[in-house]
Amino acid sequence: MCTIISWFLQGVLWTGRRRLWFLSFLDAKEGRYNPKMSPKIPREKWRKGSQWVTLVRNHAEVIVDDEVIFSVFKRYCKRRPPIDIRKGKLNLKLQKQHNCIPDEHYVQTLLALHGLEGELERRTVTYTLWNQSTTKTDNKGWHPITFSYANAGPRKIKEIKDISHVYYETEYRTEWCHSNSTSVPCFLFARKFSRGAAMRLLSDEVIGHIELSALLGNDL
Repeated sequence: MCTIISWFLQGVLWTGRRRLWFLSFLDAKEGRYNPKMSPKIPREKWRKGSQWVTLVRNHAEVIVDDEVIFSVFKRYCKRRPPIDIRKGKLNLKLQKQHNCIPDEHYVQTLLALHGLEGELERRTVTYTLWNQSTTKTDNKGWHPITFSYANAGPRKIKEIKDISHVYYETEYRTEWCHSNSTSVPCFLFARKFSRGAAMRLLSDEVIGHIELSALLGNDL
């Protein structure tokens, strides 16, 4: 994923566009950091954030020009393979491997290492409702809840649009959403929606009028 990000940004920068996206990130407070990344990536500079990032041009150039931190991620930040019952006891060994999801850490950590944190907006603009009911037997915990047809009506969308502040439990802080000192909705996007939920949003014209017959033959 880190390679794809770099290639994509190279292509966009080549077009000469002045601005791209706006970045949001959160400090990581879990065990994905691999001590073998030190000293090139010290623990205090390890960051975590959304897989969707938004950047201004000079931040994108930092990513495109990077080779050092990218090589560290390529070597030490790899996703642990999923459990495969066909592998039997080999799963025990595989699950002891260090688990890291590079596209949730690379951009945020790289910009922190370059001293650019003061230029970053530390929040996401994508609304997600997380399932926090994880247990030893519940492997669906801490995954985004998928909105179904029943709970994806106009009222729910209005609730999301009306959110004006976000509370960060791990940092004990509340952030009010502003743009140039003007209050704005916190979220521009939302996930996840089932096919049925998407069709309801379209049929109720929550996002404007769209001819449904043109979509019925396509996967959403």
